[in-house]
Amino acid sequence: MDRRQALRLLAASAFALGSTRPALAASGGPRKVVVIGAGILGAAIGYELAKRGAEVTILDRTGPAAGATGNSFAYLNASTKASSRPYFGLNWLGMAGWRAWQQEPGAALPLRWGGAVYWRGDAAATQQLAASLGTVRGWGYSGQAVDGADIRRLVPSVTVSGDPSGAFFPEEGSVDPAEAVAALLARARQLGARTVFPAEVIGLIVAGGQVRGVRTREGGLTADAVVLAAGLGSGTLAQSLGVPLPLTSSPGILVHTRPQPPLLDRLVFAPHSTIRQTVDGRIVSSSSGHEGGGGTGDPAAIGQAILAGAADYLPQIRDAAIERVTIGQRVLPGDGFPIVGFVPKVDRLYVAVTHSGVTLAPVLGRWAATEILDGARIDLLDSFRPARFAA
Repeated sequence: MDRRQALRLLAASAFALGSTRPALAASGGPRKVVVIGAGILGAAIGYELAKRGAEVTILDRTGPAAGATGNSFAYLNASTKASSRPYFGLNWLGMAGWRAWQQEPGAALPLRWGGAVYWRGDAAATQQLAASLGTVRGWGYSGQAVDGADIRRLVPSVTVSGDPSGAFFPEEGSVDPAEAVAALLARARQLGARTVFPAEVIGLIVAGGQVRGVRTREGGLTADAVVLAAGLGSGTLAQSLGVPLPLTSSPGILVHTRPQPPLLDRLVFAPHSTIRQTVDGRIVSSSSGHEGGGGTGDPAAIGQAILAGAADYLPQIRDAAIERVTIGQRVLPGDGFPIVGFVPKVDRLYVAVTHSGVTLAPVLGRWAATEILDGARIDLLDSFRPARFAA
């Protein structure tokens, strides 16, 4: 077994912790759980709770993947998290979690694992990329420095000018976020979960210092525990109980073309464009990193400009038809890191809000279910608890 296989096994083993726990919590523990939000985190938590035999209801005011998830570039990685080792580690476990989900019976997840190729257009950005590569490699992550010839070999369809220095992260990938949510919700329903869309939660029911359910515009639902996984909406609901969840948003624009012939097995992070190809052939691109750059003005015109920029590197798509331009609001916790766990002041109210939710969904889904049903405390989440924002 080589080093890469050993590290992958270690990560997958860490993700699997908790999978052999009892089917349900001990007598008196939560059995009926309401999950607010049907983005990738809500779907993941709902699915993992249902696997454990909980009685799960998943609510969303619009529908599955209707918010930040559906507008995500859905880049599965840990290489962009070099500023924080705990956050890096959590994302790495999330990547392992996607591989574990992929191995489950009946799995049909739209995943691609070709890796990610980076190069930059100026000296400062190139140095920063090299520094990040060095950091994550020092933490055991797979990555290598590449030159222009390497980049042309890795992505032969792509036009590369000169002889840039870059990086290749071979174990990274991507997923279609909306299809992944649909698959997770379908699995959850097969296990007995109930999904209700649209269902807008307008308040939380609390008695005796403990959450007892939720109020929707159609009526109330009782629960032994409630999960806030509704992105920006989680902050509003928490604040109604005096629980601070500082969240902001940032716009991101992505272009999605109609299906194209096979062009890319890997994600491409060029100096002014980010490009990936989905399992069904669509090209997804942004003009500013994997988050999708913001912008104002006519979305169609912005979309054409983004596509033109991508075509500078992938000329085959210059005349591709744009199927849609998505403008999403990325959820950003106040300090940039996930907010995960039970809130102070209100018992059995669990929060899961984060940036990079697509990468993190499997590990947060598994560990949230463990903490909710078993009363366990996963210490690898201690850096990310909501209590850090308490006055």
